[in-house]
Amino acid sequence: VLVDAIIEKIPGVNRIKFSADDIQRKFGPFGEPVTVGFVMGLIIGILAGYDVKGVLQLAVKTAAVMLLMPRVIKPIMDGLTPIAKQARSRLQAKFGGQEFLIGLDPALLLGHTAVVSASLIFIPLTILIAVCVPGNQVLPFGDLATIGFFVAMAVAVHRGNLFRTLISGVIIMSITLWIATQTIGLHTQLAANAGALKAGGMVASMDQGGSPITWLLIQVFSPQNIPGFIIIGAIYLTGIFMTWRRARGFIKQEKVVLAE
Repeated sequence: VLVDAIIEKIPGVNRIKFSADDIQRKFGPFGEPVTVGFVMGLIIGILAGYDVKGVLQLAVKTAAVMLLMPRVIKPIMDGLTPIAKQARSRLQAKFGGQEFLIGLDPALLLGHTAVVSASLIFIPLTILIAVCVPGNQVLPFGDLATIGFFVAMAVAVHRGNLFRTLISGVIIMSITLWIATQTIGLHTQLAANAGALKAGGMVASMDQGGSPITWLLIQVFSPQNIPGFIIIGAIYLTGIFMTWRRARGFIKQEKVVLAE
């Protein structure tokens, strides 16, 4: 929301817009998740120095992950929709018709055309960002299949404008990778304690390990970077406030439309 507000103030840039339909027409069959996953597996395998057999196996596995993971997760989240509606109805009935909003996971948006298109763009782009971000030590792999979770809300905030989503996504991924790098030690220690990591190995996560909330909580319990804590905390709170204000504006608009 903060990025959207900034873009809106830039003359010329605020008029740029292209949609998911434009992306799908341009990429065609090469925009399919399986194809993108296979190509990315080839690239990662070659960069990792695997032999031909290893590269091809990795490519097939990556393609399978790209295809199956969103499809496995999405039905689970779709099943929560009727539960949320029922919970909302019960709460409204119990509290005299007062309005309630039930928050759900961004997985509900994964089937949207704009989210799928943005995800396909950010799969290779995230690897490029990982190479370019100063101080980053995380090379995404398993998290590539869940890129849609990272950009789904950005697509919603920018109302399907993939140009603005691209700008927001670059910022989101850069911050996520930087935070994930800061939490490598903690993730590695947790994995080792659980017996899920071989000696000398390291593990990282872009999901919980790259969350600003995770980083802020770490800084609370180990206040070694007070300036960073204040800056990131201020940006995060500003984003929350602007999101809340925009949501209230949408609710007011809906009420006006319904009243008419």
